[in-house]
Amino acid sequence: MRKPTLRHMSLPFAAAALLAVAATPAAAVHGGSATTTAAHPFVVALETAAGEQWCTGALIAPTKVLTAGHCVAEADAPTTLRVIAGRTDLTTSAGQVRRVKSFALDPRYTAGLDHDSAVLTLDRPLPQRPVRVAGPGDEQLYRAGTTATVYGYGRTGADGPGTRLKQAELAVSPLAGCEPYTAPGDSPRLKVCGLPKPGRTDSVCKGDSGGPLVADGVLIGVVSTGNKYCDTQYPVSVFTRATDVPTALLPH
Repeated sequence: MRKPTLRHMSLPFAAAALLAVAATPAAAVHGGSATTTAAHPFVVALETAAGEQWCTGALIAPTKVLTAGHCVAEADAPTTLRVIAGRTDLTTSAGQVRRVKSFALDPRYTAGLDHDSAVLTLDRPLPQRPVRVAGPGDEQLYRAGTTATVYGYGRTGADGPGTRLKQAELAVSPLAGCEPYTAPGDSPRLKVCGLPKPGRTDSVCKGDSGGPLVADGVLIGVVSTGNKYCDTQYPVSVFTRATDVPTALLPH
């Protein structure tokens, strides 16, 4: 099997690589700050049936969670994933747990992480306030230089899973700024590049896949790939553009 390049390695896939590479630990959602589900109730954690943190997601309707396509495609059994809301610290029992009743993967999804989105349907509604997904009238939120915030439960360094919700402010940037996790042929209609502020190394890491990128209270992107080694070499974050998510997958 062809060895995946950086841009084609999804964040869950990088688990084995993280064990094999000595990376410089850095704070997470890499380099960001701690936050809470009380402040951002739409952010949810995805865990495996064994209780291992798998991905992050966003509540977009009481029974609908938007996440990355590879979080579904690479799961052993997507319907055994558990969705946890209202739990800032995953080592506690706070919040609500829901099971996945069904799921819908973007039919255009590729292992190269194009059209990297999926929607989970929950077995019961959640009480948290959903976040609005960007639509055709939100083009201004994708302008270069726009400040957006990413949320996730991912790793904070090269060792150990993430346990607490984190956030990081990023600047929406041209896709070329996120190389080698983007390529010259990538379309800004499909993907969004998020870069840290000058002098910082904020970015996503393993476990943040599926997490929301939010600007002005609107979800504009879904974590797809980026700084898988949680170091300072490539502190970049690549998102599936929310307007690329098929309308058939979204709540009406």
